[in-house]
Amino acid sequence: MNKTAAVILSLSMGALLAGCEGAQSEKDMIAEAQFCLDEATDGPTAKACVSKIAGLDTMQANTLRCAAGFIEAEVTSPRNLSNALNAISNGEGASSLLTSLSFPSVTLANETFVSCNKASTTGLKLIGAMAKSATLLAEAAKSFGLSSCSTITACSPADLENGLQQLADDIQSGNPSAQTEQTVLAVVASIQTVYTSTCTGSSTANGDICNQINNAISTSGKDITTTNEAELLAIGKELLLQWKNN
Repeated sequence: MNKTAAVILSLSMGALLAGCEGAQSEKDMIAEAQFCLDEATDGPTAKACVSKIAGLDTMQANTLRCAAGFIEAEVTSPRNLSNALNAISNGEGASSLLTSLSFPSVTLANETFVSCNKASTTGLKLIGAMAKSATLLAEAAKSFGLSSCSTITACSPADLENGLQQLADDIQSGNPSAQTEQTVLAVVASIQTVYTSTCTGSSTANGDICNQINNAISTSGKDITTTNEAELLAIGKELLLQWKNN
């Protein structure tokens, strides 16, 4: 995940261009967009930077779009990114990590997740999935009327823990609300999409995060590759409890 921070905060020419194939004009477009993002500090600027590669769908182009999404969400401020990447190792728990990764809108989180999943590193894929999950969970916590959740990004770790518990309780109730089911299924789907490439074998992107995901899958007794909604909800319940309790 430290490599992820390096990619997002200071994109390396060597890392992005070494594998760049095709016409020189495409390399120039990637280089121009990257130099632009190196200086970007806000959403409009980041959007303008990646507009230069609108026609490209390579790993390098999607790495830049992934980074642009985090810049637009202001996750790449030193405070926010430090909190996001160090929360677990500092003993602050998963709720602090998720709070730090909350985007201002589900739409932006989803767009960034798609780009990160097409990017060149497992770290970006995992952090993109966590950011989407965090935003979905913060949106749910906001809907519960919790104290600090006037906006998605305003939710405190305590409120997010409360929201995680409420969602888990609702899933276990035997008659969960449609909103709860929709939120939990969307969270599990984001993890499911990147799981094989980020949390299995030698491709493990982050031990702490992947251990929590693996523990949730193991406790549920279900297969993460399933398409059965009841089984996915069972995995989701355990994942919420893992994130709340760790």
